[in-house]
Amino acid sequence: MKFMSKRLWLLLLLAVLVVFSPLAVDSADTGKRPLSHEDYDAWRGIREPIISNDGNWAAFLDTPQDGDAYLVVKHTQEETCYRHNVGYTGKGTKADKAVKASFSADSSYLVFLVSRGKEEAQKSKKEKKKKKEKAVKKLAILKLADGTVQTVDRVKSFKMPKDRAGWLVYSLEAPPKEKDKKDKKEEKTTTEKEKVKEEKKEEKVQDKKKDKKKKKKKFGTRLMLRALDTGKESAFESVLIYGITKNGRYLLFVVSHKKEPEKDGLYKVDINTGDCLPLLKGEGNYKHLNFNKEETHLAIMSDYDNYHEEKPIFKLYGCRLADSKASLWVSREKISNFPKGMAVSDKSDIKFSDDGKVVMFGIKEIPPVEPEDKEEKEEAKFDLWHWNDPYPQPQQKIMEEEVRNNTWESVYHVKTGRFLKLADEKLPDMKLHPSGKIAFANNPWPYAKSVAHYGDFFDVYVVDTRTGVRTRAKEKLLGEAKVSPGGNFLAWFDGKDWFLYDIKKKKTRNLTAKLDVSFHQEDWDMPMLPESYDLVGWTDNDSSLLVNDRFDIWEFKTNGTGSRMVTEGLGREKGISFRYIKLDKDKTSVDPHRAILLKAVDSKSLASGYYADSMKGDAPPKPLIFSDRRYEFKGKARYADRVVFTRQTFDEFPDLWTSELEFKSPRKISDLGKQMTPFIWGKQQIVDFASSDGKPLKGILIKPGNFDPKKKYPLMVYIYETLHTYMSHRFRHPAPGSSINPSYYVSNGYVLWMPDIEYGTGYPGKDALKCVLPGIQMLINKGFIDKKAIGIQGHSWGGYQISYMVTQTNIFAAAEAGAPVSNMTSAYNGIRWQSGMVRQFQYEHSQSRLGDTLWKVPLRYMDNSPIFWADKIQTPLMIMHNDEDGAVPWYQGIELIMALRRLEKEAYMFNYNGEKHGLRQRVNKLDWTRRLAEFFDHHLKGAPAPKWMTQGIKAWEKKKSGKK
Repeated sequence: MKFMSKRLWLLLLLAVLVVFSPLAVDSADTGKRPLSHEDYDAWRGIREPIISNDGNWAAFLDTPQDGDAYLVVKHTQEETCYRHNVGYTGKGTKADKAVKASFSADSSYLVFLVSRGKEEAQKSKKEKKKKKEKAVKKLAILKLADGTVQTVDRVKSFKMPKDRAGWLVYSLEAPPKEKDKKDKKEEKTTTEKEKVKEEKKEEKVQDKKKDKKKKKKKFGTRLMLRALDTGKESAFESVLIYGITKNGRYLLFVVSHKKEPEKDGLYKVDINTGDCLPLLKGEGNYKHLNFNKEETHLAIMSDYDNYHEEKPIFKLYGCRLADSKASLWVSREKISNFPKGMAVSDKSDIKFSDDGKVVMFGIKEIPPVEPEDKEEKEEAKFDLWHWNDPYPQPQQKIMEEEVRNNTWESVYHVKTGRFLKLADEKLPDMKLHPSGKIAFANNPWPYAKSVAHYGDFFDVYVVDTRTGVRTRAKEKLLGEAKVSPGGNFLAWFDGKDWFLYDIKKKKTRNLTAKLDVSFHQEDWDMPMLPESYDLVGWTDNDSSLLVNDRFDIWEFKTNGTGSRMVTEGLGREKGISFRYIKLDKDKTSVDPHRAILLKAVDSKSLASGYYADSMKGDAPPKPLIFSDRRYEFKGKARYADRVVFTRQTFDEFPDLWTSELEFKSPRKISDLGKQMTPFIWGKQQIVDFASSDGKPLKGILIKPGNFDPKKKYPLMVYIYETLHTYMSHRFRHPAPGSSINPSYYVSNGYVLWMPDIEYGTGYPGKDALKCVLPGIQMLINKGFIDKKAIGIQGHSWGGYQISYMVTQTNIFAAAEAGAPVSNMTSAYNGIRWQSGMVRQFQYEHSQSRLGDTLWKVPLRYMDNSPIFWADKIQTPLMIMHNDEDGAVPWYQGIELIMALRRLEKEAYMFNYNGEKHGLRQRVNKLDWTRRLAEFFDHHLKGAPAPKWMTQGIKAWEKKKSGKK
């Protein structure tokens, strides 16, 4: 027998190591490979799908996580497809909001903006020019009949009439500044240069003095009106704001001219004739141009008739759109009952009633004129935290600008010329109802302090816009009331029942008290009034109110003549929840004479789909399409019964589909799912199990696509609360983030488990243990889990539960707790810095579910705080808590890591500088995602520990060595 060569022995040994290595992922039998961190950037998703009015075309953005996006335009019933590069949308999974596309009203054109490409964007960033020019976009006009595209450079925005084809209006960027020409022959001497420098310095000083008196003003750029079919254009100079009516009859715009200020004003172009008329004209500011829904009237604020005064004030002007001049509607001089010391405020918007007969706007106190020679005295700087303030100082600071700019809502009746100031200190904020008959307010101010420890209470008011008379319809409502489209009724939910308030009769009626059905969320588990299953809406003419129970939709006649189940009880009988889908975005009510489309979800299997139903008769909902997938409705064509939607599972990409409303012949019109072909993926299933005290629960179990039941797999557990309702059948794009990415971990040989957690009151940490541990043990009993290789990860509330659980159990080989509360006794009286709110509500009545104050149940706060049990922790713990976290103060992470450091426990805490509660910057997401995988791979798969785990990264090493 011949001896094998040394090279052959090495190859054999390597093969054995690969087969038996705990890091190995079996892909030989599939020909596929595991996902890697390098796959994220190129991974593409579908964003912003739209459908043309005739239903023949759909468009969407095909967007990589880091790279140029493409606009894909696909015929819904044929193979015609256009694809256009729309530039770099930045690093991340969401497309740049500036990348917009719109179909023309007749579905003949698609107009969109194009950004610069990734290469150009990165080149500009590297150059770091001192006078960096703003990144500009191009406008692209795609003719759908033949695919030809015309482009226009340096475009800011565009608009098209909603109801009329053939016209496009777009705004151009200001032309680039010309560079100063230097003549080398006339180059100045050093002395001359210094003299010029001194002169410029003096000019700057003088300019600063002038700036104090100089009025701040924005200037416009060129606006173009284009006939799409002919390409013929009309130009309008120095346009600051513009709008075009839905019917395409009028173009309205405001001119703000830098060189010829006398041309400032509000102009109207009759698109049919091309005539351009100044409705208002004169140097000044023109703001908040708006017209009513029926497009009969317009209004605008301007200070043009007193612009040159030291403190110019705004006035309200308006007219019918058909008029040739706008007139003064409201000013303190014209209106006899106008409050003294006040004026129309440009800090508020203009809101019309739908018919244009009533307009709401804000008024405000006129600020005093400060003397020019006023000395600035040095003053002490401090904050006063007053025990009886409605909001604490941090929340006040966040509200500061809003409160300073607050205006008193007022109305003007166009026909009669009547003015009424509606708002005041007692009722500071209200909204105009589209009917114009009433204004309404959900007023939180009387209960401002209670937000800190319970929730948002409101007094509900109705205000007559003709008389100003206020009626308090409901006192101390937890949550807001909703107004009917016709302005005749209010509806609210009090934690148990739905109520209807008749505005004219000023009477309240309980709609649901006599029905043997729960309208509050049946699985509500927080120690506060439960929420409802939401209001569906109202039928035409305010004739009925529609609300959801857990499964079915109910109709309540507003005239008191009865109620019925629209879905005939089929939902509760079959365990399927039915939810109404709004097909017409512009319609504010439900047509009782037309069929309705319902989203349906099976409460057991979590399969979903669509049903059709009728508002009349007693026929039950009819299934249209239904399967073990998640369906998401994306839109309906305006003039055709054609829809676009996505369907997905964990292993089916959410490609875009189209069909008629009956869903008989659905057709896939995107093919991004082919990205999955090279990779090992996973299969999801819903598993029923029970908590340790017998409560039936569900969990999502995801196994690798090449799963072998004879093997032992490491188990990764992800927790938050009840996950199955929104995580089931969900495709998870491979992407970096604050938490584990399921697709990556399953592709790399982990089994993933996401159990539901249900809570009582008082001991959320123990409740989590009761639900998480039985689910894990169930999986161990099935024989395919390595019980010595179990990890767990969660963020925020999930991070808290993990940091508590590792003090009570050693079942985990490794754990990561993101942004955890570690000490409820110190967190209780802390601040949520992002909102400025006190954290007390979190513990008394909200997610932490302790149910009472720190002083009444102090031991309960201690029992639930991991910090008091940190000495029991034996699980290697990784923490991420960032120094700009506005939800959970990062000192909570510091308390935990310092306790574990003192106790000599293996623990690591990452603080991504400047990041908030969750990671936002992609470079940090990528870094964290890699380190998290390294941590778990080491403890669960036996991979070598990375250097940052064995040696750390010292503060003085970061700039020198960078990432370790």
